[in-house]
Amino acid sequence: MRDVLSGKQTAVVLRCAPMKVKKRIAIGEWPGRIIPKSKTGLTCDTIEVNVRELGEFFCISQEEIQRRLAE
Repeated sequence: MRDVLSGKQTAVVLRCAPMKVKKRIAIGEWPGRIIPKSKTGLTCDTIEVNVRELGEFFCISQEEIQRRLAE
């Protein structure tokens, strides 16, 4: 099991839009971090969310997170 989820994977787990995930992480409401495109060399910012922190914050078990990702 991966320890880090992308922004799109986090949106699937939380059943919301990826832009909502990015905005909530940017203002510090949700756990995670945004890595600027200037540091990664990619065309857009990268979002990383730790699975354990996400589960603790939203009271979702890691098994449930994996189940939602598999859907």
